[in-house]
Amino acid sequence: MFFRLVSSSRTAIIGAVAVIGVTGAAFAGPIEDRQANMKNVGKAMGALAAIAKKEAPFDAAVVNTNATTLAENVKEAKAHFPDGSETGDKETWAKAEIWQNKADFDTKADKSVDAAMKMAAVTDEADFGAALGALGATCKACHEDYRRPKQ
Repeated sequence: MFFRLVSSSRTAIIGAVAVIGVTGAAFAGPIEDRQANMKNVGKAMGALAAIAKKEAPFDAAVVNTNATTLAENVKEAKAHFPDGSETGDKETWAKAEIWQNKADFDTKADKSVDAAMKMAAVTDEADFGAALGALGATCKACHEDYRRPKQ
């Protein structure tokens, strides 16, 4: 009985520490959080680009996984542009226009999420190029208006 109680307590403490560790990463700050989201987007887009460049074979499961990751991260990133996060301790490439045109910014992000979900549904290589082109166009539209170039 004592062993079960100690074991259960130890499990609860380990679980609590794990939750704190996971959620702590999500509270790094809006600039760090959105940059982490965009790095995930970049990795996912890189996997899709490798298929487009014939550096990797077409695989519908890989397309689905990476497009879904992309959609989830863009959707989540929208929350990481609160008022007051235009500048901070960490350099940001977000333009001030985001906060001046928040509705348009959100609309463009939503279009990227929609295009990514359409990409996730691609199961035939013949449909891959058009879906990737549509997704890339939504990314470009947002970046042109709301992201300054890295220097």
